[in-house]
Amino acid sequence: MLLRLATRLLWPARCAACNAFVPEDKAFCQDCELSVSELEQACHGCGLPNTNDGRGGGRRCHGCRDKPMPFSRVWTVLAYGGATTQAILHLKHGRRRHLARPLGALLAPAVAAAINSGVNALCPVPLHPRRLRQRGFNQALDLLRVAERLARRPAARPLVIPDGLRRIRDTPALGWESPASRRRIVDGAFAVRRPEWAEGRRILLVDDVMTTGATLAECTRVLLRAGAAEVEVVALARVC
Repeated sequence: MLLRLATRLLWPARCAACNAFVPEDKAFCQDCELSVSELEQACHGCGLPNTNDGRGGGRRCHGCRDKPMPFSRVWTVLAYGGATTQAILHLKHGRRRHLARPLGALLAPAVAAAINSGVNALCPVPLHPRRLRQRGFNQALDLLRVAERLARRPAARPLVIPDGLRRIRDTPALGWESPASRRRIVDGAFAVRRPEWAEGRRILLVDDVMTTGATLAECTRVLLRAGAAEVEVVALARVC
């Protein structure tokens, strides 16, 4: 208790976007929160805001009912943009790895919901070894660890596989590539490190940002080919 209090006094919580002081349980200050959009009604198939009225398709948009992604469910938390974008860039490129804690807390309810639905293994989308050496950490794994710790239930403790997937090809930054181009770039870029861990499991893939879903879809295909029973996906932010 004393150590925690001392830590708070020496390193008080700051806004993940602008670095202003914030309460301990907040990721963003009041000003930055104005540009943070929660995706409460996101499509279960693609993670985008869903305008479907729900009749005949549940929580899936028309596009996902016609051409579903290979994963069975996606959970997205925030729309990419504004303070959310700044926070993720600070985490990944701004040497502010500690931001995984407040951002992972935002991810925790979605991870808890996935665990409650029957997911029994958690796996981050991997970085290529070259990029991992440059950055020093995988932001998806850091977010996963925080979210899993906060979401953990005594009766349901999923297996965390930090290196279950490998990125075997150093793909370029996808930037503003078209969806078709993204699919071509990531095709064959991933492999399962040890197929036996995936066999028969319901797996939750975790990433920081979902753009078109090409990377998560390719990871899902690899896991399903390795014998996974089902793959769900959770992303902190969705490009809308």
